[in-house]
Amino acid sequence: MADAELVEAILFSAGKPMRVKDIQDATGLEEKAVRNALRKLMRSYKSRTTALDVAKTGPGYAMQLKQEYALETEDVARKELDREVTKTAVLIAYYQPMHKKELLAIVGEKAREHVDELVKRKLIYQNRTNRGYILETAPKFFEFFGIEAKSKEELKRMLAESAGLK
Repeated sequence: MADAELVEAILFSAGKPMRVKDIQDATGLEEKAVRNALRKLMRSYKSRTTALDVAKTGPGYAMQLKQEYALETEDVARKELDREVTKTAVLIAYYQPMHKKELLAIVGEKAREHVDELVKRKLIYQNRTNRGYILETAPKFFEFFGIEAKSKEELKRMLAESAGLK
């Protein structure tokens, strides 16, 4: 296996920018070999007719879409959730249907922003009632997190087992 192909595989698998040192650790290659492989990959991707690119991003390197394709794919690209937003999503899933004020009591005021993000991504529903807002998972929640539960009860059971509660 050639160095460039190994580095390419690492960048593809990482799905995020990686520093030269991280690539060295992952591949066992010397720094000079990693830098040569990165230069080779960057030249190669620039000369190809492809939607992909290997680019320097801040202190690291990443395999990414070329800029002209980024906007075209925005609607279908899976965007990761921030860790804190993910925790909030799991709380809503576990306690659903959940009053928003209960969530605020557990998570604090930052939960308002988390709920807004989750609603925007269509992962949860926020329904207004005469007693405030009720939060529940939307069908897209299951797809986004790769959960094969068939019902909210099954989802709750799965979450409890994952957390070691049952």
